[in-house]
Amino acid sequence: IPSDFHSIRLQRIPNIQYARAPQQKMLMGTFRKPRIPGIRIPLRKFPFLSGALCIFSLLVVPIPKIERQESQFPSRENVIQQKTLLNDSICSRFPRPSFTASYLWQTNLPKIVNASKNPLLPGLLNPEDDRRLYSLLFKTLPASRMRRAVQHTPSTSSSQRASVRHIFRVIQRRLHDPENNPPLRIAVFGGSVTIGRGCEAGKRAMQNYNCAWPMRLQLLINQFFDMDLVKVYNLGVGGTNSGVASNMVKYWMYPTELAKVGPDVVVNSYSTNDSLPPWDLKDDPNADLATAVLDQARDGLQQFIRAALTSNRCKVPPLVVHMDDYLGPQQDSLLGDMSYNTAMLQLAKWYDTFAISYGEVVRDIAWLLGDSTFSNKKDVHFSNWAHQTIAWSFGFASLELLSTFCDDEFARAVYNFTSTAEHNMIPNNHLYLPPPLTRELLRKDVEEKHAEALISAQESYVAMGCSNKTAGDDDNELEDRSPCIVSWIATPGGYGAPQISHFMDRHSKNSGVPIQGWKTENQLAEGWGNKIGWVATQSDEQQR
Repeated sequence: IPSDFHSIRLQRIPNIQYARAPQQKMLMGTFRKPRIPGIRIPLRKFPFLSGALCIFSLLVVPIPKIERQESQFPSRENVIQQKTLLNDSICSRFPRPSFTASYLWQTNLPKIVNASKNPLLPGLLNPEDDRRLYSLLFKTLPASRMRRAVQHTPSTSSSQRASVRHIFRVIQRRLHDPENNPPLRIAVFGGSVTIGRGCEAGKRAMQNYNCAWPMRLQLLINQFFDMDLVKVYNLGVGGTNSGVASNMVKYWMYPTELAKVGPDVVVNSYSTNDSLPPWDLKDDPNADLATAVLDQARDGLQQFIRAALTSNRCKVPPLVVHMDDYLGPQQDSLLGDMSYNTAMLQLAKWYDTFAISYGEVVRDIAWLLGDSTFSNKKDVHFSNWAHQTIAWSFGFASLELLSTFCDDEFARAVYNFTSTAEHNMIPNNHLYLPPPLTRELLRKDVEEKHAEALISAQESYVAMGCSNKTAGDDDNELEDRSPCIVSWIATPGGYGAPQISHFMDRHSKNSGVPIQGWKTENQLAEGWGNKIGWVATQSDEQQR
């Protein structure tokens, strides 16, 4: 009995149910002491009675029955009823109420092994390569390691949430009725790594699309489901960076079959080329290359993100995915070679996009153990096993995205859960973009910049007449959105020194102008960033 209790009322209490009192709360219920008259005993005068009274109260006074409040959680019947709302979703195909990417990956490993075999490369279909494939998946790259690939997934309150819902509806409808629904369209942008340079041993081709990871990703998914569930377009261009990809997205520079509808998913795989230190700082011993690459990668990748998120105008934007497939070597500092991953993660969180890192899956194996399976110590290009692991990293991360999506959909259907931020922060406007994330953006200004971005998005929404358009998430209407009659990207083209010399000799014969003081230059041996070109050997030379 507390010392501040000077008296206690003694009386046997009948079995009654106490009334609620909000001032005395207990878990799942409330109660208060009943006001019942009885005998008042001053305990200060009889302190020895305190212990006796306490024991007496335990023996005589029954424990009050606590009235339970009505639970805020739904009943079993309500859960079953609400679950039926998910039956038309792709989530109905998986364990409910929840599942993990690791569970799906581990329980389907034998099937994943078979789906990873590349029929387009018959030379790799042999028992030795099958054993290597099995060893990588079951021993070197368990689910606990594959989880490192998941860097960031879009949240419930994200403007990209509509994009996530769209891609899973496309997949569900393709699975349900493949004859009348197209596959998921994935456009991958990148450099020479993305197009498979150096992928197949013994071949020095500038590109090898059948060996590169985008094709392996398509084979992995389609062979696993035994149908053409996805179509991956490899739009990589060697020697380019995110700036080129931004223009390709902005000016709708897609293959003919994709240009009419646009991609459902756009993947930026420029981690290698965006990690190249600026040429003007390359030989400066005092230059902070790690910071320079960080700023360079952030600027280029952010430009791509903003172009992609507004590329569909009034419609749901494509899901933006970042694939970090870079392990070096382009500078001596390890922190410098990790700068791209830092920039990617900053932007993925700021724009709430989907970030995947092959580098994080195998970085310790490649760098600390020197395993050449996943990287090349002398070159940024790597073998077919690295490309296959990139495809696995993408696949595992996609399962994590699916798991998160289904968790949120279940919460919406069963618990009627809706994020407050979804209403208060993100407008129902696919043209909204947060203020650019730069060194100049200050904490004290960000709220005002956000408000300005909302106003700008609304003005664009009205100017484009978006309110008068039906922007269904499964809209496949044919509409070429390129603002240009003709558009192109200039690339090295694969010309060598002999071809250039032959071209210039023919030009000289046709024009009658002799070639003096000019020659072809080939510096490819000094690094992938150097090109074959036509250069002057003397000062003040002109070529007509």
